[in-house]
Amino acid sequence: MQLSTDVRSRLRTDGATLGAYVSDASIFRRVPKAVFEPRSVEDIRAVLQVARDENWPVTVRGGGTSVAGNAIGEGLVIDTSRHFNRILDIDPAARTARVEPGVICDQLRDAVAGHGLTYGPDPSTHNRCTIGGMLGNNACGSHSLQWGTAADNVVELTVMRPDGELVRLFRGGTDDAALNEALTALRDAELALLRTELGRFPRQVSGYGLHYLSPEKGFDVAKAFVGTEGTCGIIVEAVVKLVEKPAATALAVLAFASVFDAAAAAPQVRREGVATAEGMGGDLLDALYLSQGNTGAEALLPGAVGTPRPAGGWLFCETTGATPDQARQRAAALAAEFAVHPTRPTIASLVVNEPAEMRQLWRIRESAAGLVTRLPDGREAWPSWEDSAVPPENLADYLRDLYALLERHGLEGIPFGHFGEGCVHLRISFTLGTEEGVAVFRAFMLDAAATVASHGGSLSGEHGDGRARSELLPLMYSPAALAAFEKFKDIFDPERVFNPGVLVRPEPLDKGLRPGPGQRTREFIPLHALTRDGGSMVNAVNRCVGVGLCRSESEAMCPSFQITGDEVHSTRGRARVLSEMFRGETYPEGTDSEDVKDALDLCLSCHACASECPVNVDMSTYKSEFLNQHYTSRRRPMAHYSMGWLPLSAHLLHRIPGAARVADSLLRLRPVEKLVMRLGGIDSSRGMIRFAPRSFQSLARRRKPLTRGSAGKVVLWPDSFSNHLDTAVPTAAAEVLEALGYDVIVPQGFLCCGLTWHSTGQLETAKKVISSTLDRIEEHLDGSTPVICLEPSCTSMLMEEAPQLLHDDPRVHSLARQVVSLGEFIAARSAEATDQPWPFGEVRAEALSQVHCHERSRKGHGGTSEVLEQLGVNESTIETGCCGLAGNWGFEPGHGQMSRDLGERELFPRIRGLEEDALILADGFSCRTQIKEGTGMAGKHLAQVLRGAIKEE
Repeated sequence: MQLSTDVRSRLRTDGATLGAYVSDASIFRRVPKAVFEPRSVEDIRAVLQVARDENWPVTVRGGGTSVAGNAIGEGLVIDTSRHFNRILDIDPAARTARVEPGVICDQLRDAVAGHGLTYGPDPSTHNRCTIGGMLGNNACGSHSLQWGTAADNVVELTVMRPDGELVRLFRGGTDDAALNEALTALRDAELALLRTELGRFPRQVSGYGLHYLSPEKGFDVAKAFVGTEGTCGIIVEAVVKLVEKPAATALAVLAFASVFDAAAAAPQVRREGVATAEGMGGDLLDALYLSQGNTGAEALLPGAVGTPRPAGGWLFCETTGATPDQARQRAAALAAEFAVHPTRPTIASLVVNEPAEMRQLWRIRESAAGLVTRLPDGREAWPSWEDSAVPPENLADYLRDLYALLERHGLEGIPFGHFGEGCVHLRISFTLGTEEGVAVFRAFMLDAAATVASHGGSLSGEHGDGRARSELLPLMYSPAALAAFEKFKDIFDPERVFNPGVLVRPEPLDKGLRPGPGQRTREFIPLHALTRDGGSMVNAVNRCVGVGLCRSESEAMCPSFQITGDEVHSTRGRARVLSEMFRGETYPEGTDSEDVKDALDLCLSCHACASECPVNVDMSTYKSEFLNQHYTSRRRPMAHYSMGWLPLSAHLLHRIPGAARVADSLLRLRPVEKLVMRLGGIDSSRGMIRFAPRSFQSLARRRKPLTRGSAGKVVLWPDSFSNHLDTAVPTAAAEVLEALGYDVIVPQGFLCCGLTWHSTGQLETAKKVISSTLDRIEEHLDGSTPVICLEPSCTSMLMEEAPQLLHDDPRVHSLARQVVSLGEFIAARSAEATDQPWPFGEVRAEALSQVHCHERSRKGHGGTSEVLEQLGVNESTIETGCCGLAGNWGFEPGHGQMSRDLGERELFPRIRGLEEDALILADGFSCRTQIKEGTGMAGKHLAQVLRGAIKEE
């Protein structure tokens, strides 16, 4: 009784949580009654009792990356990913691991790597999908040619049934006599069907894997349970196989004239030593450029756009070997063989075995699921027919028929997938926001199911059928097979509580579409132009299809999720909440909703999602738009005034002689500092920022140039942080630029990019500030004079957000073209032929760089790295992105501890471990502030490093 009471208290029923869990990576929407995150088997047993008491259906969820809608439900959602995620045992001798279902695929692979082993199935979501979810869908991945599906790699499962009892499933049966008897009777009654309709080719994943119950498969109930999509029970423990990791790998990328040629060639590369045969359509590169610009990776692809013979399709063939030479020889042999193929020769090829280059190329393929949600012309593309499979030898013909079907329905899509196993992924340009568009969607799905069945194929090749395709199973299977599926479900789940509407007694495939009619009920007109999204906030939010890269522990996205592990604090969770707000059902109060505000509160506006998300979901912009609407008719938090208006306050303070010096002296008194912070609505656990005695603009009016310029003029932008808080940085920058021979102009008056108003959602004021600034610097907006900005956040604001806010003002676009960071400017200058001598000597030092998150987002640090290399500085960088302060965010009440936790991920420990003479580099004022508070060490701006390197003569 006590356990049940404790579990009830941990049920999450708040609006933010329910909104975040309405969808997975599919197009479907189901609002749950409650979400529960178990920590133990006992928790699950107790919460099942709660679900029985409340008459709730039960859906189990892992990473929520399901593309078919099999991880959502209208009752209780049990999320195993946050706490129920331990690796319980690794047995290197037996090559097995025992895990809880919430273990991330890469977590297991990393844990066993030291034994020379790995877990074979590796979907493109391997850094965030869970083992439990992979078993639920019978996931595969790019290496299934070599290691098979999740079912092929399971040894034993422990499953909880609806009544809370546990049962072990394994080869030979189960540990429950009654269950064994029922399953044996089903097998014996349907043995002919099991042998003829099921298991015909490796990627036949649709329906239940009842063929594993046959005698020749060893009556393997564990394998038969894999792929049941949470409809038969809850996996609480799994024993999975481990495989030997190849000693060496290489990659042959084969470029073909068409995607059909690539599909036809794929079965022919299946041989010993070839671990993958991954295919991509030619339009994928256009989608990549639309999403991420020129990343450099696409230039590596043979037959890329702009080459004499652009490719229409590629195969990625990874080869293995006992040595690097053997792996490379196998890859080279493939390339040579297909270069002279009699019927489908390649137009180009590439062989690489350098790990960094292979990783770059594989990222294109792994990003495909997100990239192709936007077609090259910017239109939306959606899943549901994204996972069909046919026997590999039929793939080329099936693809031709599929393209013809798309054309007949007026649709488009970009194919990619596991061509070597006949599995093709495809996102399609369905128009789901209208009844007419939904009718086209339904008609296409019916026709596509008939088409794949005519080629002997499967509705699903690894994602499962879910809500996307379960209704279509009668087009693929006989009535007898469907009846067998229903019997299997009822044997395990006679009460029919697990994931209803999926596989057995399915829901209509067009029921409850997330981007369907009604999604725009509460849409508002944004102040940003949102040019990539047709000026629509709903279109912008719909960029998030749920692939879940924001739930990864690697790279920089999403910082708050990496601390809390809470779906609400992921970029995807926030996008789902915003989508629900526009629909107006979960949050009928629209932009007045406190639940929506709470969901957005821990977004740091770091911009990581704007670049690292495959489809560039820009949550910082969406948050600003929401806050602008939310506080239209209500009082803002004091921090929005104290921090948001800081640039103007600092400017006015410096207009009064001596005022800044007096203010700074007073703020050094801790009681005064505490009082000011409390009145200003600032987290008092932080230290107060300090004002410079005089502004840099004031200093610039009085200083004498270091040298007389002959290289031309540059404008040094007096951003509010450098101008009023840390004048040592712009002073150093001015001297550096003068040493390079430039005449440095420092504009006077109140100049601001509007950053702090933007981040606090005061967008009307931000527009006025930017417009006023443009008036003051109009004489410098000639389209060519460099405007050097020292603060990365201001650089980003001037280059990206300001042009969206004042889209119709040509001056803001001119300024965006002229703005350049100091590192980028000097790197470009050093590459030019000039008579001006290079004024810098060598520094010869080790350095750790905290790359500002906005600079990282716009990929702007390369110039700084080039300059540091020229100075002889050996630079390493922080890989986790945002320092954790994030401008005003870290000063807002309730954010202080998380801000420090973010610094402890990597930044603070690495600084503490530096040698005494190492440099700490941080161009961002916030980053330097965070470093000082967190470690007591001082970070330097590139300008200061360069100033110290100027030769005395």
